[in-house]
This record gives sequence, C-alpha cells and structure tokens, in this order.
Amino acid sequence: MMTSADVRGVAPAMAVPVACFLTVLFALSSWGSFTSTPFSYLGPILVAGLLVIGTGISARLLRVHGSVVVLLQLLLGTIATSLLLVRHPFPVTAAGRARVEAAMAEAYSAFNPFDLPMSAPEVAAYLVPGGVAAVLLADILAVSLRRPPMMGLVVLGVFTVPFSIIGAGGWGGVSWVVFLLTATAFLVMLRIDRAQQLGRWGRRLDEDLPVVPSAGPAVIGVSAVAIALLTPAWMPSPNVSLPGLGPGDGSGQLRVINPTVGLYGDLRRQSDEVMVTATPLYDEPTTSPSYLRILTLTKFTGTEWTPGDRDVPADQTGVATFEPPMSDETLLGEPTTYQMKASATFQSAWLPVFTHPLEITARGPWRYDEDTLDFMSTEGRDQTVAGQRWRMTAAPVEPSQERLLAAGEAGIAAPPGMTDLPLLPDEIEQIALERTAGQERPFAKAVALQNWFRHSGEFTYSLERDVGADSTALLEFLTTNKVGYCQQYATAMAVLARELGIPARVAVGFLNGDRDEDGGWQFRGRDLHAWPELWFEDIGWVRFEPTPAAADTREPRYTAGALGNARNEPEAPVPSAGTGAAPVPNRPQQEAPDTPEVADTGTEESNAGAIWAGLGILALVGVVALAAPAVIRRRRRTVRLTGDAEAGWNELGDTAIDLGLPWSGTRSPREEAAGLAPQLQHREPMLALQRIVAAVERNRYAEHRDTAAVGDDVRLVSAALREQADRRARRRARLWPASVFRRPSTSAVDGPAARSERELISS
Repeated sequence: MMTSADVRGVAPAMAVPVACFLTVLFALSSWGSFTSTPFSYLGPILVAGLLVIGTGISARLLRVHGSVVVLLQLLLGTIATSLLLVRHPFPVTAAGRARVEAAMAEAYSAFNPFDLPMSAPEVAAYLVPGGVAAVLLADILAVSLRRPPMMGLVVLGVFTVPFSIIGAGGWGGVSWVVFLLTATAFLVMLRIDRAQQLGRWGRRLDEDLPVVPSAGPAVIGVSAVAIALLTPAWMPSPNVSLPGLGPGDGSGQLRVINPTVGLYGDLRRQSDEVMVTATPLYDEPTTSPSYLRILTLTKFTGTEWTPGDRDVPADQTGVATFEPPMSDETLLGEPTTYQMKASATFQSAWLPVFTHPLEITARGPWRYDEDTLDFMSTEGRDQTVAGQRWRMTAAPVEPSQERLLAAGEAGIAAPPGMTDLPLLPDEIEQIALERTAGQERPFAKAVALQNWFRHSGEFTYSLERDVGADSTALLEFLTTNKVGYCQQYATAMAVLARELGIPARVAVGFLNGDRDEDGGWQFRGRDLHAWPELWFEDIGWVRFEPTPAAADTREPRYTAGALGNARNEPEAPVPSAGTGAAPVPNRPQQEAPDTPEVADTGTEESNAGAIWAGLGILALVGVVALAAPAVIRRRRRTVRLTGDAEAGWNELGDTAIDLGLPWSGTRSPREEAAGLAPQLQHREPMLALQRIVAAVERNRYAEHRDTAAVGDDVRLVSAALREQADRRARRRARLWPASVFRRPSTSAVDGPAARSERELISS
C-alpha cells in the first residue's frame, strides 16, 4: 500500500508504469512473425494495456490498497480483452465462455508455425490475451511490488515465445531494433524508479553544491546492451541454423519443426502464380517430370507429422552426386538435366527436387539429408530458395507392376524408424487389417489402401473442411466424415501402411507442372500437394496417390489394375513445346456452392462490434484520465485540512498553484506569504495567513513540534484567494488542478526530517 509520501503528483506516478508498459509493448512487437498485420494484435493490446495501467495509476493516486489495485486491473483488463476478442464482456459466463472456447479452438486448429505470417483472426485469440497478461504481470512486478528489475523476466518470457514456437532461424528471432528499443525502455524505467526511491529520502544536505550525476549505472546499462548487440557479430555462429534448432557444430542430428508449408491455406487460395520452373537443358524428356518434392515427413508424433531427426554432416554443400536411389538401376528411366528457378515470392527453406535426383548443383547455404535427399537451408528463413537458380539431373522411376508385386517382406533394408507409431486407437489398426484382408504381398496391401481411398466412393475430396492431423481427427476422418484434402489422404494412408508394417512417409511438394512456351514445366501455387511414399525390398521408395480423382490427381501407372478392380488411369501425354493447347492444370477442384454466394455481413458486424468496443474502452480511459486529477485534488484537500500545520501549508500552496498565483515552494514561509498578501483584500484573511505562517515556523524550527491544526485558517485564506481570482482560473482549478501534475519541493515537507538533519549535524 502506498503512503501519503508516495503521492507527489500524477506525472511521477505515471512515469514508471508508462515506461514499464512501453518496455513490454516493444518486446511484444517481436511477435510480428506470427501475423502479416502486427497492429491486429498490438492494437487490442494497446487499448487493453492502457486501461490496465490507467486503472493502476488512478487507484494508486487515490491510495487504494495494492491488492485491490491488482484485482481492479485484472477485472477491467479481462473485460476489455474479452470485448475486443469475442465482443462479450464476461468470459466466465456461459455465453462468454462458449465464445472464448470457440475462438481458441478455431485459432488452435488454424495455427501452423510454418504457414507464417498468418491472418489476424487465426492468431489474435492467443496473442492478445497473452500480451495483456504480460502487461498486467509487468505492472504488478514493477509498480505494485516495486521490483522493476524482476520485470525483466516478463520481457524474457515474451521474447521466448517466437523462439520456442517458430525457432531462432532469423524469422523467429528478435531483431536488433526491437531488442534495442526494449532494452532502452527497460533502462529508462530502472532510472526513473531509482530516482523516485532516492527522492523519498528528502532534500540533500549538500544541495547547494554542484550536482555531479552518477554515470556508473548508465554506463553499465549501455555497455550491456552494446555487448548484447555486437557479440553475435564476432562470436562463432553454429554451422546450421534451421528453424527450431539449438546451438551446435552442425555435425549431429538436427531437429526440425513440422514444415507442412501451410498446405490448407495455400490450396484454398488457388494461386496461379508460378513458384518453380524446370527447363530441360539438353534433351527433351521422354515423360513429364515426376512430382516435385519439397521435403518428406518421416515421424508421426500422434498429433502431427514432422521431418523427425536429420543427420546432416557439417562438410556438406549444395553440390552433390548421388548413387541411383533404387538398388536396381534398370528401374530408372532416362535421366534429364533441368535448370531450376524459383520465383521471388517462394519463401521456402527447403530446396525443391524431383523424387529421384542423381546430381544437384545448388550454390548457397544448402545441405541435404542422406536418407531422404531433402535439401535444407542452413540459415533458415534468412536464406530461402526465393529467386534462386540451381541445376538438377533426375530420372523417373519406372518399376514394373510385376516387380512390385514380387517384392519381399516389408521393411527389409528400409531406413530405421519408418514403421514407428505412437499409441493410437485400436480402431485404426483394425481398419488397416479389414481394408487389406485377403492380400498377402506388401505392394498388394498398399494398392488396396489406395483403391479404398480413391475408388470405393466412400471418400470425398473437399477444401471446405480442415479436419486436422492428430489421432482423434484421423479416426474421425477414416470412420465418420471421410471428407478432406490431399494432406488427410496422404497422412492417413501412411499411418495405415505403418500399422501393416510397411515403411511409409509423407512427401510435400507439387503435382506435375504445366508446360510453358519455352518447353519448361511450371509449378504453381495451386499445384501444392501431399502424397505418401512406401518402401519395398530391393526397390526403395515408391509414390502412391490416395487422393480421390476429383482433385485432378492420377494414380501411378504401376498401381492401376494391380488387384483387378481399379480403374486404369493412364498418365497424361507430354505436350510438345510451343503447342497452342493449354494443358489441364493439376489443381485441386473445389466444389461449387449449392446456393448463390451472398455477402458475409457477419464478419463486418463483428469487426464493427470490435471497433465500437475498442472506442468505448478508449472513451472510458479518457473519462477516467480527465476526472482523476480533480478527484485526487479533492481527496488531498480533505486529508490535509484535518492535519497539522505542515499539511495545511501544503494545501495552501496547492491552492495558489491551481489558481495560477505566485508560489515556488522553495522560499521561506514568510516569503511565500508575502507573495500571496496582495491577493487578500480583507483583514480576516490576512490575519489567518499570519497565523498559518507562525504555526509552520513553530513546526519547523521550534524545539518541540507544534501539532496545532490550521484547517479553518487555510479554508478562510483559500476562499479569499478564489474569490479574487477570475472565473476562468477558478474553473481550471476545479476541473484540471495544476498542483496534481507538479512535484512539490522537498523543502515543503521538511518538518521532523529537517530537525533530524540539524540534530545529526550538531551532534
């Protein structure tokens, strides 16, 4: 709880909370990696944060108990946050809780750390409450508990969020500008707090001597910030800095977060923009290029597919020659060399390659995983494939159906871990066994799974529903809704194959591209796709296509008719260069809506509601800010008029300041009284002023302190001063008292402290 000595004006009371708020706000700007419109979360945090710190400042000036201040801040901050997010003031009620849960569930299902930045609604439900909570916690530590250094833990926690979720690879880190602004605001807050703490001790005994400011703390703070900014420039950096990696020498295993590249959002956008172009350099290929793979997902955690652990030697480069990926070279078609080019907007930390590369020449920070042949940037999103060129020689895979059917036991010579699964519902394994009943060979089981998804008629392709990738969503997809897009089909078939003991993984990349006028293939945003790859003995990884044909996908030629009950879907012919006929794009087809599209006014109404709620909160903050000085002034007057002579003298001084009369606060009582005397026209106020001066002098300089009250005399003098002032000055003194914003001089509150100093000197 604050004491009366702490209340020395609005400006001093605002200094530390405002500096603390700015520090947290600067730190919260590091969350800009999550959304392309940072104000979408910083705006609501700014509004709710102003309400939180405004409530704290007003309540502390009114000397409300500290615990009540925190409760008020928590209550109003929660109401403001709930209004801004779900347009309901009370999230603990049934209706409010339902809205909050719906918003959180929607944000959770839409969030993807590798589809960033995302739109505002997809992340606001998490960023805004987290930011307001950070503001409240920082204010409690720095102001309510008076532990400003501990507020640094809040800043550290804020900075940790993008590191822990996205990773430190450039795009998930903290920029030096944000760090510098945050550190500067933090140091300013510490300086203000220290000055206020020292100021409570009263006037310096040597205040007549020149003041030499202590530069030590400032030098230490500035030096620490400079060291933090400059040290990374000369410290050795790790050889590999992929998203999600910790420090290391680049020679061990690499942990990479799931980069599913926002497949759902990208497919819904149906972008026609060319992302990658593959142009043959020497001879025309005999067949169209195979699927262009970006990366493979090899580990299923039960909630998502991830690339798992990757062994990338430190001495690798982007220039490499590979042995044929199949154990039998006769399974490969004629190799073709392509000049690859990525568009400037294709922000991928993974280098697209064809499924079976034989030679790669990619200049820059690229390394590859020897098991999967995935190429990855060693600098994360600081160095992506955007705008780059690379050369690649690849050969199509042409295993015969007979060879695949003759493949031996599943899993022989396969990379380790390709059949690992977490604990899943028993129904998933039962589905895998039922759908492959009667099939003995691994390839036949795989084709049976593919046919179930593509040709049974039970499943429907749609981009209107994103059902997720965890085990619960997977079971629902396989048994209930059976509606999804390529990611659901690829991951579902891979899980079912692993349940049968067949090594499986999920590949993410592009469908077969469109032929351009120059004879190259163009892979567009609409061609993004996911498919499963299964391992067979003496053959290697083989692509399957479980996504229904409604998505304009074609099953591989070696699977068509393998069980005698699948439709034969021949591969599309390769168009010749320069042909005028436009090829059919390999794009997912969205179902046409059954009803005419109508304007969605719900979003507009929601946005309008949020805007009005924000304006209402701002208006409330404004009213509180405008009314606070007058309330504080009246409370001070009431307390002082019942106090001793010193309290009465302070009240008289504030009255003079409010009316714009001469009052410095540094002169002796008689000098201050002489400045007020011309404003008093009658004898009684003059005598009352003399009695006040005498009482103050006895209180300050007599051997024994005079505790006589002078409240009545102060009222009489103050009334006479207001009577002589003009109407404008009286109105200003009543509505916007200037004394509230002025820090009184320590000489006005010497009292016993001054006597203690003199006694100390005389002793």
